[in-house]
Amino acid sequence: MKNFFRRTLLILTLTFAAPNAWAGSAILSASQNNSIFQNAVNNSAGGAAGIFAGTTATGSPRRGLIAFDVAAHVPAGATITSAELTLYLAAAGGGAGQSISLHRLNADWGEGTAGSSLPTVSGSGLGFAAGAGDATWNANFHSSTLWSSPGATGDFTAAASASTSIGAIVETPYTWSSSPTMIGDVQSWLSDPAANFGWALVNANEVDNGTARAFYSRSATVNAGGDPLDLAFRPTLTITYEIPEPTAAVLLLLTGPLAIVLRRRRCANRTEVARAAA
Repeated sequence: MKNFFRRTLLILTLTFAAPNAWAGSAILSASQNNSIFQNAVNNSAGGAAGIFAGTTATGSPRRGLIAFDVAAHVPAGATITSAELTLYLAAAGGGAGQSISLHRLNADWGEGTAGSSLPTVSGSGLGFAAGAGDATWNANFHSSTLWSSPGATGDFTAAASASTSIGAIVETPYTWSSSPTMIGDVQSWLSDPAANFGWALVNANEVDNGTARAFYSRSATVNAGGDPLDLAFRPTLTITYEIPEPTAAVLLLLTGPLAIVLRRRRCANRTEVARAAA
């Protein structure tokens, strides 16, 4: 009897001292995206085919906004182990590769449907008249509330969560590789969904003309050649995670073979007590 319970205690000690973990992964589509335009402060592009970042040939910066509903696709309590954003280039201003960074947004913003009437990225570089609640250069919700400063400056972290160099060949996928800060962003969005406002896409060079890049948005339906878009070209966030599993031992103890042995031991003890009483 003593040896049995010693073994049981050892099993539980080892299980809880070094719990197992389930590994999982999820590929998320964007829950919302938009672009804001410095030279068209009342325009938006939440329903447009492109997400813009960089400066046009006329010297006007654009910035992209993108978010993913992490809590809807990753189990609560999971530990994020990696996170990678992939966007496909839809249009480019030419020139050398441009460093575009992800900056965690600290203020909510609206997507809207501005630009949904134009299926192509071409022709959407100035944005479209914003509706109430759409994000614009000056406002996070048009006709309602303003960013702390134009362009959402002050409403995203100054330090980049991740950066990557973007060339000029369209239909090319670009990935912002997992970084500790990027993982931290995604983990916080899982823990506190109400504070998940996504990232701002900001070109590190907003001084030189012609640095703008456009990526296919979650609304894109047509590629650069005018053909139906491969839907894999829309934005994706790939997440891997782990879920601690100390409960497996508890379930085994309560419902598995060990539970049956324990119950039998209890029954045997009752029998011995009954015999002694007789």
